[in-house]
Amino acid sequence: MTDQSSLNHQTGERRRVLSLDRQKLIVLLLLFIITVPMLTKIFTSDFGTHLAVGREIVQNRHIPIKEIWNYPSLGMSNGIGGEWGFMATLYLVYSAGGEYGVSIMIWAIVLSIFLLLYKATILRGGHPLLTILSIFAFSGFLRIRVQPRPEIFTYLFIALTIYLLSEYYFGQRKKAVWLFLPLILVWANCHPTYLIAFGLCGAFFVDALMRAVRRREFRWEKLKEWVFPPIFAGVFGLILCGLNPHGYGWLFAPLHLISRGAGTSASDVLISISELLPVNVTGMYIYYKAAAGFALVSLALGLVGRRVYLLDLILFSIAFKGSWSSARAVSMMGLFLSSGAAIQLTGFASVVNEWLEKRLTSEAKAETKAKKEKAKPRELVKGPDSSHVSGSSWRESSVFGAIALALALFGATTLSFSMRQIEYGVGITKHKFSFQAVEFLRKNPVPGRMINFFDIGGFLDWQLYPGEFTFIDGRAFDNKVFDDHQKIMSASAEWELIVEKYDATYMVLKSLSSSGEILPIIQALAAHPNWALVFTDGIFIVFVRNVPETSEYIKKHWIDKGVIPKHIIDEAFHCGFLGVSPVRTCHTQVSMYLVMGRRNKAIEVLGKCVEETGNQFLMEWLIKLKQLK
Repeated sequence: MTDQSSLNHQTGERRRVLSLDRQKLIVLLLLFIITVPMLTKIFTSDFGTHLAVGREIVQNRHIPIKEIWNYPSLGMSNGIGGEWGFMATLYLVYSAGGEYGVSIMIWAIVLSIFLLLYKATILRGGHPLLTILSIFAFSGFLRIRVQPRPEIFTYLFIALTIYLLSEYYFGQRKKAVWLFLPLILVWANCHPTYLIAFGLCGAFFVDALMRAVRRREFRWEKLKEWVFPPIFAGVFGLILCGLNPHGYGWLFAPLHLISRGAGTSASDVLISISELLPVNVTGMYIYYKAAAGFALVSLALGLVGRRVYLLDLILFSIAFKGSWSSARAVSMMGLFLSSGAAIQLTGFASVVNEWLEKRLTSEAKAETKAKKEKAKPRELVKGPDSSHVSGSSWRESSVFGAIALALALFGATTLSFSMRQIEYGVGITKHKFSFQAVEFLRKNPVPGRMINFFDIGGFLDWQLYPGEFTFIDGRAFDNKVFDDHQKIMSASAEWELIVEKYDATYMVLKSLSSSGEILPIIQALAAHPNWALVFTDGIFIVFVRNVPETSEYIKKHWIDKGVIPKHIIDEAFHCGFLGVSPVRTCHTQVSMYLVMGRRNKAIEVLGKCVEETGNQFLMEWLIKLKQLK
């Protein structure tokens, strides 16, 4: 009997282990599924700059904190040191796996972020499925910035910090808190946002103190067991922050980034391009309002379920305050909101199910009692009607299913919105970067210096350095150069004098701005007799100034400027894959067809746009064009 009992026990243990393994596999599968839509093609303008810097670091073992790419700013401090770790890593990954290797790295980081948030939430009592769906609910927010930028490491480090602190305060692996030290050291050399880690430490610590007070455990004998390790880890971590190329002078870099331009000559355009404006004046406001509505509903349900905790209130506050100040922070809102939402919804589902179970049990007892009074003696042995059990199970499943469905719908909606803005897939998008243009410039170098549109400067850094130096790139750290760039691109009255000041002989440009508007300089160059068109491919466009040193070059590579409207039409098409408004791209294309005298084609394109967008302005324009025809 003993042997049989032991055998049964071992069999039960094996089944339990198999069941747990199966659950882990299901969780990993679900997490993998929700990362699939997060694949986005590389389109960030700074990708080339990061690779150029990473190449310099890896090949020459030198962190270039003084500028070596933009010729007007050579020798200036460029602020690169705080991000060198990311750039070196990116270059190594690109060297090993190319653009697809970079895409896989970014996907793996996203999967790691989701897995860490999942494990942290489970430690705090979140339901597994609701946790996964809560993470999915905010995946559309994160997808906005899922690009090979230094902040992708920040997202990973935030998730890892939340997990380590959850393990310490809610789990069994107390020693995990010491991993905070190497984490903060790496973070300080990858992106200047590491003060966030200390904010998270403070949030968890205050929450733990308040829980100790509530449980009447606020006694030194109890507190000394867990107070010192996180304090020491935080203090030593703060010391380690200074171990980066900028030292402790970089400690308050995040505050500098948030207030970028304040008290300086920095242009408002620079701040806008950097997505550091308050969220309510940007296109990200729709995400912010959606998150606010989600949080209010979650908190209300959490109050019903008695699962609203101080920690989550602090994390919610961080998410909304940070995003309100800087639209760029909207993408990381899910890192601070998803865990709290999962716990609050878990509590609500539990309370509702408990209430249903008590109610149905009460009804079952009343019905059983009534049956006993009427039943025959031989029927007295019967228990409660099994229909109540199935009814209870069905109602519990309905409550849980409704919550799960709401999370899935919210996530699918925000995700689908981001899918319309960013191209899905792996590798580098073909709609923003022209490898054909840089190949032309390498084979046919233009004598003299270039002026380039800042949005493609990073790509040119990567592709042309050290053969050519750029004028500016997406970092735009030199306010004077950026101001001159804006005057040139807007074709201000002094643009030609500025070009002469820099002794520039050619321009490498996009014809459209990031919002899809035709750059005024394109129109100015198209009409200027002293500037020749030498290259166009529907992505980049190159003009050369007619001076003695370029006269022979122009004779060899001259192109009729009559192709410029066709170039703009093609570029507008490409902009449609980069998040530019379809109404704007349509307007640009139709306008160019009219310039070319192709009214029928303009009407055809406009008709398709009206069908796709239903825009009232385009519809009225279409009616007018048909009437004029």
